[in-house]
Amino acid sequence: MLKKLGYAVSFFALWCVSVGMTASVMNVLRADKTQAPAWTRHPNANNIQQPTILTKHELFSEDHTAEVLAIQEVWAAYGYANDSHNGPLMASLFTPDAIVHFVYDNVTLGGPIIKGQPTFIPHFGIVAPADQGTKVTPAGKQLGSGCVLHGRADITQYYGLNRLPVLPWPGHSHHESTAMMVKVGDDNQTAILSTPYVIAGVDDQGTGRVSSGGYRGYFKKTSEGWEVAELYAVDDSAAVTAGCDLNGPFPKKQQ
Repeated sequence: MLKKLGYAVSFFALWCVSVGMTASVMNVLRADKTQAPAWTRHPNANNIQQPTILTKHELFSEDHTAEVLAIQEVWAAYGYANDSHNGPLMASLFTPDAIVHFVYDNVTLGGPIIKGQPTFIPHFGIVAPADQGTKVTPAGKQLGSGCVLHGRADITQYYGLNRLPVLPWPGHSHHESTAMMVKVGDDNQTAILSTPYVIAGVDDQGTGRVSSGGYRGYFKKTSEGWEVAELYAVDDSAAVTAGCDLNGPFPKKQQ
C-alpha cells in the first residue's frame, strides 16, 4: 500500500512539473507572438532609429489582415504619387507632423561576404563644407550631409518637384516595393512597414536605369485612416543632391 502511494505521489509530482513546464513554454511562445514591434516615439527628426535583428513576430503580423491590407494600399499610393510627382497626394499619406529621413545603408560588402552590421547614415542633400571629402563611403564616394523633410508642406514641395505639373499617370520611372512586411502593434494604432525597393525606368531611347534600397515606415492610425508618421528612405548607393538639406527642401519657403 505504501509503495503504491509512493508511486502515486511521484506520478503527481512529475505531472505538476510537466504541466508547469508546458505552461511556461506556452507563455513564452504567446509572449513572443504578441510582442509589440520596435515602435518608439515617432516622429522624431533628431533621432535615427537604427535597424535591429527582429523575430518574425516583430517583422510581420500573422493576423490583423484588414489593417495590413489597408497599410499596403497606402504604400501603393506612395509609389504612385512618387512616380507622378504628385506632392499633394503624397502629403495626404503622412501625418501633419511627419518626418522623412533619407539615409544610406553603410554595410560594407566584400564580394559575397557582408562585413559589419548595416547602419543608417544620413546622406543625400547638399554637401556641407566640413563634410567635403571626409563624409564618404568605404569606396570613397561622397555622401551628402543629409536631407530631412518636416511636415506636409515640405513633403508636398519635395515630392511635387517644386510644384511641376502633376502627371495623371506615372512617368517612365517606377518605385516598386516587394516583399512588404507589416507589423501591426497590439494597440492596433501603430504599425511598421519594412520593404525593399527597386527603382527602374527607361528614357525615350529605351536606355534603362535601376537603383535599389528599402523603406521602413512607422504608421499611425488617425481619423483619416492609416498615415505615415516617420519614414526612412534607405539607399544602397550614396548620393548627393542640391534639392534639400537637414532643414528641408530648396528653395526655402519665406517665413
